Amino acid sequence: MSSPGPRVDWEAVEQSAEFRELIAARRRFVLPATIFFLAWYIGFILLAGYAPDFMARSVYEGLTVGYCLALTQFVMVGVLGIMYLRRAERVFDPLAEKVARRALSAEGQRSQAGSAQADGPRESPEASAR
Repeated sequence: MSSPGPRVDWEAVEQSAEFRELIAARRRFVLPATIFFLAWYIGFILLAGYAPDFMARSVYEGLTVGYCLALTQFVMVGVLGIMYLRRAERVFDPLAEKVARRALSAEGQRSQAGSAQADGPRESPEASAR
C-alpha cells in the first residue's frame, strides 16, 4: 500500500504572498472580462427587445444586424477563452507553480523538523557500549 502524499498546510498557503499574488492576478483578468462579456450579452438582449427595427435591418441578402450581433457572441467566447489560456500560460501557471513549490518545501521543512524532534538525540555506538 502506498503512503499518502505530503500533507500541506492549506491555511499557510492561503496566507502566503505568492498565493495572494496569484488570486489578485486572476481577479484582475477574470472580473473585467466577465463584466465586458455580460455587458456585450445584455446589450444584445436589450437591442433585440427594444430596437427590433434596427436588429431587422438587412446587412446582406437576408443576413440581419441581429444575426451578426448574435454571431459575435460566439466570437467573444472564443476570444476571451484564448485570452484566458494565454494569460494562464504566461502568468497564472508560473505563479501556481511557485505557490506549490513553496507549500511543498514548507511541508518538507516541517516534516524534517518533526522527525528530528521525534527521534531525539542519537547516541553513537561507542557511547552506548560504555
